[in-house]
Amino acid sequence: MYDRALQALYALALSPVAGATADLCSFGFRKYRSAQDACQYAFICLSKKDSAQWVLEGDIKGCFDNINHEWLLDNIPMDKPILKPFLKAGFVYNRHLNPTKAGTPQGGIISPILANRTLDRMELAIHHRKEQTETLFRYEDRQTY
Repeated sequence: MYDRALQALYALALSPVAGATADLCSFGFRKYRSAQDACQYAFICLSKKDSAQWVLEGDIKGCFDNINHEWLLDNIPMDKPILKPFLKAGFVYNRHLNPTKAGTPQGGIISPILANRTLDRMELAIHHRKEQTETLFRYEDRQTY
């Protein structure tokens, strides 16, 4: 309970920073944003006369599970002695504690903020490399298979 309370406290502190610097075309895991907002944005973008002729949909398999810890420690504006234990907490499977080498804890209160910050930076890199004026936006959801 202590760890979850501490994560909640840091999430409250990090949330305004993440919200103010987030990609405006990101609709997932953000306060006051929803799947309906993403659909509305897609409709607006695709209904223009000179809109894109195709849509590319993708899925980052294991996104939460594969975010690099070193990148997070270098790029998240948070106390490193607090962030590192959040990331290295491990997970329990079949009553056995397993180490965490990468990723953010699924179900962790702060994990959606960390994932969004990572995806924002990835998207920024894509925007710098693209040659045309395609519209990029994203909506994240957690699905269990």
